[in-house]
This record gives sequence, structure tokens and C-alpha cells, in this order.
Amino acid sequence: MTEEIQEMKWYPYGHDFGNTIEGGVLIKSGQQLRKSIPTAFLRADTSAMKNLGVNVDAENMHIIQMKDESTSYAFGDLALAQGVEVWTGRDDEGRYASHYSLKGLLVNAATQITDKEFGLLVVTGLPADQFIKHPGLRDQIKQRLHGVHCFTLNGGTTWRTAHVEVGTVVMEGAGALIATGAIQNKTTEAGVIDIGGGTTDLYVQRGNIPVTECCKGKRLGVEAAQALLMATFEKKYSPRVLTILEARAIMHGFVSGKIKDFPQISVYGQSVPATELQAMTCEAVEQVSGDIVSFVSSAWRQAGGAARFDPVLLIGGGYFYFYRSLKERIRHLEGPEDPTHANAVGYATLAARMLLKRNQDLAAAKKAEREAAAATTEATAEPQTSETPASGG
Repeated sequence: MTEEIQEMKWYPYGHDFGNTIEGGVLIKSGQQLRKSIPTAFLRADTSAMKNLGVNVDAENMHIIQMKDESTSYAFGDLALAQGVEVWTGRDDEGRYASHYSLKGLLVNAATQITDKEFGLLVVTGLPADQFIKHPGLRDQIKQRLHGVHCFTLNGGTTWRTAHVEVGTVVMEGAGALIATGAIQNKTTEAGVIDIGGGTTDLYVQRGNIPVTECCKGKRLGVEAAQALLMATFEKKYSPRVLTILEARAIMHGFVSGKIKDFPQISVYGQSVPATELQAMTCEAVEQVSGDIVSFVSSAWRQAGGAARFDPVLLIGGGYFYFYRSLKERIRHLEGPEDPTHANAVGYATLAARMLLKRNQDLAAAKKAEREAAAATTEATAEPQTSETPASGG
């Protein structure tokens, strides 16, 4: 590191670039700052938005422009609100090493840091199947995220600089085990079921070693239930269709369990009863639940079943939809305090350990340099002599 980087403040950061949500955990002054932003990008004209009266400085208005690019990008709710097709990178194995992943990381971290220039030591993860099948992708992620990046947020005129260093790339699921401290010894076997928007990923670890034959993934998650909800609604109320934002709001209302939390959906000026929206969502969730339970049971059957693992954690946004069904099959299934950020918390925890070790090594190296310099100075210093004048007689 250069002296310039040493003087900057560095922060540990856990980067979880999901298909539906970009989850980030920043450790600042000993506190974990957790933030989730929908994974959706759209090219944006900030000047036009301001002319239309859009408050680009609002809390959920995330716009980023890189100094070496002429285009700004809206990220998250602002992109989804435009009602056009947005970039999510779903089904793209290279999404984790894309410039979108970098932009998501910078927005999430920079909105929680006031420094004009700062450093991020990042730990991130890959789904189990991609981690195993495409080892070169880990280096591609490091190459894409690593470096010095200048950017501005929300149409501002002040350029900010982030020095990003990727500590490591781990398998998704490992982060949750790090966060919970579930692995107690070298023979302990723990399982993780990570259900996100687009995928269900299974991860098993014995001691500190992944059990690769038990690490599998399937393109099945919360958005499968959301798609069924949208199809059911369109079938009944065609030509009226739900927008993505409306469907997301209905899914969130279902999770809350409160009728009042369902959005108002109108068809030809008439409101669709919230109880009907709830029933549609429940049916969709139940159908996908059965598929997920079947996948987990089949994937782990050859390993003796989930009963062999202790603990078995359910994480990701899918926890809030599919926990009950999985619990019926896996009686000792548990969920962490914050299932949505479970991986990112573990990533940030590992990043903090790596940053502490690096700082300790740096301090030790500086101390050794000072001691060596002092010893050299002492050895080369001319000895002090005193001359005694001869006495006359």
C-alpha cells in the first residue's frame, strides 16, 4: 500500500449481489450497517429527471456515474419505477463480475460513508454451483471490483474515490455459517438453504471445508411465486396486468400477514379486495414451496438427508415465504436473526478479520523498520571521545 492509502480510512464490507436484492453490510466504528437495494439498473438522465421534478436526492433515489463513463445509471427502486425493462443480470453467469456489481457495491457503501475518499476491503460470494463449476469466475470478480474508482452520486458535482480491494470470494452459505459461528470443530457438519429471488442454493460445510457433493443450486425462488401470482391475476383480470412494483408490494404485504399492508390495486376503477390478493399469493407460495422442498430432499438424500446436519439454516428473502413448509420436513431447521443479510454479515465479519490482520502486519512491519533504522544509526554513530590536555611542568 502507498502512504496515501495508509492514511485513508478503510472499512470492511460484505457484498451480496443477489438476483433480486443487492445486500451490503458495512462495518463502521464497530457497528454493522446493513442496507438492501433492489438489483435493477437503468440508464438515467439526471438533468431530465430534475426538470420533471424528480427529487434525485431522496433516500431511495440511487443514481451513480463513474468518472470514466458519460452515462449515469439509476439503481434500485428508481429504476423499477420507470416501468421499462431494467438490467438484473438474471441467468447471466457473468453478472457477478459485471460493472453493475461494482456500481451496486459503490452505491450501497458510499451512501453509508461520508468520506470523500475511502477504502473498502471486500468479501463477496458465489452460488455453490458456479463456485464449483467456474473457478475462473472468482478471479474475474476480483479483477472487476479491485481498483481505484471515481464516481458521483445523484447528479452531484463532487467526485468521490473508493479504493476497493477484494479479500476473497467464498461460496454463498459460508457467510451465514461465519456470521452465526455454527461450526464448532473439524467434524461438525452444517447445512445452509439459501433461497433468494431467483435461486435456491444448498451449502454444506464440514469443519472449514465445503462438502461439494452436497452443494447444489436450482433456479427456483421467491420470484417464481411472484410470477405465478402475476399470471393468476392476469388470467382473471385481463387485459389488466400487475407491474413488477405492484407484484413486489403484494408479496411484501403477504409476508407482513396484515391485510392493511397490501397495496391498493384497481381494475377499471374498482379496487381488488386485499383478501383476494392474499389468497392468490398464498396459492402461488404454496405451489413453489412444494417444488423447493422436493429439491432440497432430493439433493441431500444421498448424503443421508438433512437430519445429518446440525444446524440447518434457512437464509435469504425466501425465509419469509418458505420456512413453514421446509420446517415440516426438516424439524431442526433454524433461521438467523436477519435472514436477508445473513451471508453479507458473514462476509463483512470475515473482511473485518482480514483488515485487522493486515493492519497488525503493517504495524509490525513499521515497528521492525524503526528498530532496524535505530540499530543502524547506533552502529554507525561515531564514538564520543574526550582529550585530556597534557600537564606542563
